[in-house]
Amino acid sequence: MKMEFFTTDDEVKLGYIDKGSGTPVILIAGYSAPATSWYDQEKVLLKHGYRVIGFDRRSHGSSENPPFGQDMATQGKDLDALIRHLKIEKAFLIGQSQGASSMWSYVSQFGSAHLHGLISVDQTPKMINEEEWPYGMYGLNAETRPTFFDKPLPKPNNLPVNKLIVLMMLMRGPKYLKFDREGTKPLLLDHADTDWRETIRKTDVPALFVAGSESPFWPKEHATASADLCPKGEFAFVEGSGHAVNWECPQEFDRLMLEFLSRVKNTG
Repeated sequence: MKMEFFTTDDEVKLGYIDKGSGTPVILIAGYSAPATSWYDQEKVLLKHGYRVIGFDRRSHGSSENPPFGQDMATQGKDLDALIRHLKIEKAFLIGQSQGASSMWSYVSQFGSAHLHGLISVDQTPKMINEEEWPYGMYGLNAETRPTFFDKPLPKPNNLPVNKLIVLMMLMRGPKYLKFDREGTKPLLLDHADTDWRETIRKTDVPALFVAGSESPFWPKEHATASADLCPKGEFAFVEGSGHAVNWECPQEFDRLMLEFLSRVKNTG
């Protein structure tokens, strides 16, 4: 499939998919996942008249994998660079897992002037648990943090991943599934250390926080707690789903996504 490319201010070539017309929706996949993983949502959004932009974050999918910029601040800057490159006036952002944290990094640095709204898919805004925040990653706290990511993480899904999505990812290009886990470990660690709660408190556009009820990473209540922080926040649980909600329960997620996008677009 055809990928488009642009170059960031620090000379990194980043890839993206850009299809359709209408209100832009930027899809941002999680840690290690490529833009091609949004196949189901891409298809549904195009059918409903949206412009779909699947973004391969730095070191993901078709994008270059530099040894520098492996931090969440750069993730937000890269998203801003994409929006500037495409001259987008206003868009929706949909981020899954670390892709959601990339959205908050963008908002924290550049505000919401170019946004209609955001959808966060199973990502707690603070991964390290504390007494007043019990909605972080299971077992991760200040004491366990130094060695926590030395061991493999649990399998992310609770339900089988839709086979058509996996097939289409392979058909779109196995080369986009390559991923440098060792080189991107600084990004993973910075992701774990960052707290987006204050950014969410200051976000003045609608935000939907979706949680898989059976996520192996964190309790589903992170979504309600996040919605409570956000002035225009709301939440939804997808029953039975693990972490990869848009892969495990695509029909239910698509229904939530389309309802939110339509309502916000028509009232904005």
